[in-house]
Amino acid sequence: MSDLLTPDQLGERWGKSRQALANMRFRGDGPAFVKIGARTVMYRVEDVLAYETAQIRHRTDEDPKAAA
Repeated sequence: MSDLLTPDQLGERWGKSRQALANMRFRGDGPAFVKIGARTVMYRVEDVLAYETAQIRHRTDEDPKAAA
């Protein structure tokens, strides 16, 4: 597997659309991403894994910002 994921690859992994990922980037509440040139967006696998790990919860009412 490559060290970089396209938005389509990440969307497939998470069951999200390209637009949903674009919205996450705009809001700043998704994983870190790499912008290559004016339009190419890629995600480093290590950043995706770190983001997924940070999303682990033990209760539905946990505040992810309070745990940081």
